[in-house]
Amino acid sequence: MALNREDKPQIIIAASGMCEAGRILHHLRFKIHNERNTILIVGYMAQNTLGRRIEDLGRAYDQSGRRGEPPTVKFFNKDYPLRAHVAKIGGFSGHADKAEMLRFLKQSNLRIRKIALVHGEEQQALHFAESLQGEGYTVMVPRRGETVKVG
Repeated sequence: MALNREDKPQIIIAASGMCEAGRILHHLRFKIHNERNTILIVGYMAQNTLGRRIEDLGRAYDQSGRRGEPPTVKFFNKDYPLRAHVAKIGGFSGHADKAEMLRFLKQSNLRIRKIALVHGEEQQALHFAESLQGEGYTVMVPRRGETVKVG
């Protein structure tokens, strides 16, 4: 709460979580409207998340020279003007990449009968499923809302 009351320019770091819940929403509510602030996106923001909307709208607004009315972002059932600058740093992730996942599967000594890929965007999951199938694994990518029986 003290950070939200602070009037000095601030950098707000949005890490994993895609800005969908938690304290970041309150920081954004108090800081997103001020052009002296920067929202620093660290890592990946999935499609259809608040973090991705902020990232995309911020990039487009910067590319337009920040002319005209700022874009608005809706959360907490209210529209907020995105006047804060948006920047992104890549290379930070809490997730394993394709090579790390394959290494884990091969070195785990687990008897894996079936893999359900349930994290990430559909196209990337389908591509990874093909790679895993090429390695001899049985893989499925459930659709949103689909029920999967395990065991």
